Amino acid sequence: MDLHFQIFHEFVWGFWPGIFVVFGVGFFVGYLASFLGLGGGFIYTPFFHSFFHLTAVQAVAVSLAQMPVSALSGLYVYYKNNKIRWKQGFVLLVTSIPTAQYTAFAFGRFEDTALGKQLYYGIPLSEFVYMFVFTIFLGILATYNLITSLKKRKRYYESLPILNSEPNTKLQNSEKRTNLVGPNPNESIINDKNHDDQFRFSKKSISIVLLVGVFFGMFSSLFGIGGGFLAVPLFVYYFRMSPVEAVATSFLGIFLTSFGTTVQFLLLGKLHWELALIGSFGGIFGARIGSLKAVKAKPYTILLVTSFFQFLVVVWYLVAKLPKF
Repeated sequence: MDLHFQIFHEFVWGFWPGIFVVFGVGFFVGYLASFLGLGGGFIYTPFFHSFFHLTAVQAVAVSLAQMPVSALSGLYVYYKNNKIRWKQGFVLLVTSIPTAQYTAFAFGRFEDTALGKQLYYGIPLSEFVYMFVFTIFLGILATYNLITSLKKRKRYYESLPILNSEPNTKLQNSEKRTNLVGPNPNESIINDKNHDDQFRFSKKSISIVLLVGVFFGMFSSLFGIGGGFLAVPLFVYYFRMSPVEAVATSFLGIFLTSFGTTVQFLLLGKLHWELALIGSFGGIFGARIGSLKAVKAKPYTILLVTSFFQFLVVVWYLVAKLPKF
């Protein structure tokens, strides 16, 4: 592995500012990725595409290369807090890993073909297609997450008067007195059983997870965004996980899928290790802090923050690219 760090000279403000900015972006993306379960590529990919003038495939490759490290850092926190739902996560990986491998190979090869290099509105066709699909899908998901988060927020505040009512307060005080006597030895067993009951190995549920796994892997390799923007809503709305459990389980898929896809892009010669290495250092610290925050977040917060940053990235990416048309 040949690391000369020459790519940082391509940064608009110079070599050392490029080092610090990539580290800072890595920290920020690691924080957001572990908090939202999205892999972070929805910021990384357009960032490297715009500020380091990488091709779409190279930007995706660098984005994916940083995910295994930051994901592992966040996964440790989620594992310690028992937030990972292993069954759903591993079923998702059955289709996500091979799909990601194939997509990475096909996408990487397409950029080097005559058709992929053909100029369209002043940019190569491969990058034009990437920009169009990226902004459309991310915009749709941002809208969906915003609407859903606002509904959850409304239900949350509507439930507060009930939670703070006198009968409920007495019940809570009674439970506190019970806890002072000692914890219920069966409580953890009951909670684990409830978690297991959320996932039924029926033909329908397995088919849905496997289908989402296909798109998880495809979008992970195509956009470098980890695929969590599909998995998190599936786990929240279909399997009735809490948002933090959905993020933790999605992170399991992001870690394993992005690791395999990174190897594929490396073999295709599309990976700039220098950018991935510096960003990963920042991502390690950011992911640890973000996962700790996610564990304590309100039910609607994760989806609301997700939609905000998705909208922000879509607008920024379009503004950066549209003047070249």
